[in-house]
Amino acid sequence: MSKLLILLFSSPMQFQNTSTAFNFAETAASLGHEVAVFCDTDGIYNLLAGELLDEEKSAARVARLVEKGVQILACMESVRRRGINMQNLVRGVRKSSLAQLVELMEISDRIVAFKS
Repeated sequence: MSKLLILLFSSPMQFQNTSTAFNFAETAASLGHEVAVFCDTDGIYNLLAGELLDEEKSAARVARLVEKGVQILACMESVRRRGINMQNLVRGVRKSSLAQLVELMEISDRIVAFKS
């Protein structure tokens, strides 16, 4: 199957954007596609583990995606600039960089961006 890269720039406050991105990732993964979600700028806030108990919150959805094999990547520069500690992110989220984003863009069959 193909490789799909989803870029998520939207914060959890842009619920429709983030919900659509997560639905898209989940559906693609369930169809056998290799999916990576790269969170940058305010998209980083979707990865905060503080609200895992609420099934509708971004963190809970991220945790489910990780369990389904979706690669969730956090731009470390965006994490650093927002004063977030990597330990506060959902378990399974991996550190990434803009250099790795470029590599992912080169090997992906499709790239879809969600921004506010």
